Amino acid sequence: MLESNLYYFNRDFSAWHGYAFSFKIVAIKMEKYEFENQRNDEEVLFVRRRHPWVLFKAALMVLLILIIILVVFLIWGVSKVSVIVLIAGLVYIIFFLLGRFFVYNNDIYILTNQRIINIDQGGFFTRRVSETELENIQNVTYEIKGPVKSFLNFGDIMVQTAGNAPGLTLKNVENPHFVQEKIVGLQKAAKK
Repeated sequence: MLESNLYYFNRDFSAWHGYAFSFKIVAIKMEKYEFENQRNDEEVLFVRRRHPWVLFKAALMVLLILIIILVVFLIWGVSKVSVIVLIAGLVYIIFFLLGRFFVYNNDIYILTNQRIINIDQGGFFTRRVSETELENIQNVTYEIKGPVKSFLNFGDIMVQTAGNAPGLTLKNVENPHFVQEKIVGLQKAAKK
């Protein structure tokens, strides 16, 4: 029952340097997903978040704070200074991780049968929503830059639209080739 509600994207890396392993990304099928200002005849095809790798910087920040706390304890031992640094560091880590998770969880791309919607969550109080109709799309390209993005198969998708309207950039999308093909297919169907 559960497997019918999942999409599986496999990436086999056995051809790279002789290593035999694969990377599997599981995305929940969003057939019942609804969002604010959704049109009556609009069907959500899929919803994506940025690749989980974008959380790597947050993990490095947490590691740095934990190292600072450890150094303070090694220098001062158990004292008022070290306890204050410990409490302040742990409170900061908790709020920092909550903030990063909130941004990651709410920064999404929605592809429907009529349009692409990019919800760019910049922080707790910063949100930018961009959208473009499928029939206005002129060109869809994707770019994967760097060894990490190549290895983990994620990158940016640039959607160029007709007229003076600025295009849409979907950043750090998992499997950008698949998403690009899906958008191009829908765009061609919308123009018919």
